[in-house]
Amino acid sequence: MKLRLVWVGSDDDGSGKPHGRDTAALPDYTPRSGYEQRDGAMLRRARLHNGRLRYTPLANFTARIVSDILRDDAEQEQREFEIEAELGGCKVAFQLSAAEFGRMNWVLHRLGPRAIIYPGQHQHARAAIQWFSDLIRKERIFTHLGWRKHGEQYMYLHAGGPLGADGSISEVQVQLPSTLQLYKMQPPHDASARTQSIRASLRCLSLAPDRVTFPLLAAVYRAPFGKTDFSMFLVGRTGVFKTALAAVCQQHFGMAMDSTHLPGHFASTGNALESLAFHAKDALLVVDDFAPTGRHGDEGLESVAERLFRAVGNQQGRSRMVGNGRLRQARPPRGLLLATGEEVPQGPSIRARLLIVEVALGEVDRATLSECQRAGGDGYLAGSMGAFLSWIAGRHDELQQRLQTRSLEIRGQGRGCAVHARLPAALAELQSGFELWLEFAIETGAIDTAERTELEQRCGRALQELAVLQTRYHQASDPALRFVGLVKATLACGRAHVANRRGTVPEFPEPWGWRRNPTGEGWIPQGSRIGWVIGSDLFLDPATSYRVAQTLAGAERLPISQQTLHHKLRESGFLASVDRGREMVQVRRTLEGCPRQVLHLRAKDLSGDLQEG
Repeated sequence: MKLRLVWVGSDDDGSGKPHGRDTAALPDYTPRSGYEQRDGAMLRRARLHNGRLRYTPLANFTARIVSDILRDDAEQEQREFEIEAELGGCKVAFQLSAAEFGRMNWVLHRLGPRAIIYPGQHQHARAAIQWFSDLIRKERIFTHLGWRKHGEQYMYLHAGGPLGADGSISEVQVQLPSTLQLYKMQPPHDASARTQSIRASLRCLSLAPDRVTFPLLAAVYRAPFGKTDFSMFLVGRTGVFKTALAAVCQQHFGMAMDSTHLPGHFASTGNALESLAFHAKDALLVVDDFAPTGRHGDEGLESVAERLFRAVGNQQGRSRMVGNGRLRQARPPRGLLLATGEEVPQGPSIRARLLIVEVALGEVDRATLSECQRAGGDGYLAGSMGAFLSWIAGRHDELQQRLQTRSLEIRGQGRGCAVHARLPAALAELQSGFELWLEFAIETGAIDTAERTELEQRCGRALQELAVLQTRYHQASDPALRFVGLVKATLACGRAHVANRRGTVPEFPEPWGWRRNPTGEGWIPQGSRIGWVIGSDLFLDPATSYRVAQTLAGAERLPISQQTLHHKLRESGFLASVDRGREMVQVRRTLEGCPRQVLHLRAKDLSGDLQEG
């Protein structure tokens, strides 16, 4: 005999099965509890021991999950749900993170004040929504630029959809952050248009002197290969068109990214730039206008720049705790950064992570700039990059290996090693990336062998010149070099002097801070005594020389302590000897009849080849 299950206070059809659900998929037996939708509301149904059904109202609306979305940034996946809900006959659709959905605190925000979940029913309401979600679409959405595998082939993700070896791939979804929506590249439709695009890109080499344009264009075509631990920094005073140059480079990745629509700016927060650099995978990312004002507040700007460039150089993101006490996964930069500014950020470790390209007033050819800007706006530069990406996609792993091999070969030549150990690797990366693009250009018929050879040689010379020019920036930020320079200046301007072993006039007084007595007889020491010169050796009083140097430096004081400076002098090779027995950088000498702890330098490092006999 069949039991009749009655909904207290209302009619019931006696079936015991939930309304609105495909019963074909259910077991043969009647479930003890479940959920139903009636009159635009969600209810919980429970079968009592006496066979009757009890219905508990859960919410005055209905909802179901229609899509299960995985957002993939190549490091981790985040699950989201697309929800369709109905309240009072009005239907709405929206997306929620899986965590937000589980907490059920979204109802008022998404549905408004008329939406009610009855007291104590939040988790039953969540379960009911899942209960009614029979057919859920599965979707994967990529949220970053750059390379991913699609089956056995590689594809390059950008705002216009993925590019593969045979062109666009329609079945893959890409949704980028709003700041990267202008990254759109379209390969030319035929060989003639492709050649025109490549020639338009080559025209950019005529914008300014080779030492400016070749490193920039090499960075453009090195960027798609990813994994760089250096940044480009384009520096120049206002009015030299540095932002315009950077924009022409950026337009290789999207024709709409002109000088007023660049993706990054130093007015942004450090967190925003970190996220931007993370999602701009295997792409050039321009961050514009590093412009300290010389007023209070520049510390924040320097801090943002240091955080960004250090993260690129170290290939590490910032780890931080999230609300639940867990450690959030770090998000390191994954693109090649091109920054612009009127000044170069301070600090030797930061400058060591930069390739600094200086452009002077009048060096940019305005007519050529206008021509290149038109080509960028018409999509030719992005067309050249699009064709290059399709070419890479067909042989991605092979080209990556060749890039690494060629980079190691160029590094072995030692280009730029006299400036900093990082420099040869950065220059080699640019040269090897540019050579691969020239190989692509010759395969497509855009250039011939003679032009390829000429361009490779010009690029090599330009990068060598760039290496030499790095010296000035690295020396200016090296505290050891600055200290030695400041000590020289104190002696030259009469703020300090150096004596002989006995504390009297050295053999060559004038270079050591002594001035002839106006009476014509003897010499007068100037300023504080900072050391003693004996033959080819110079011994500096540590405290006095540090104090005098800092006083002369004024507002641009050495940013390190006296003890740290001593170790920097040793690392830079300025100390002629140290006390190895005591493991100290200071040595013991008897000077003016007293034992002293002093720094031992070479006299010629401060005053040429003059010696005290």
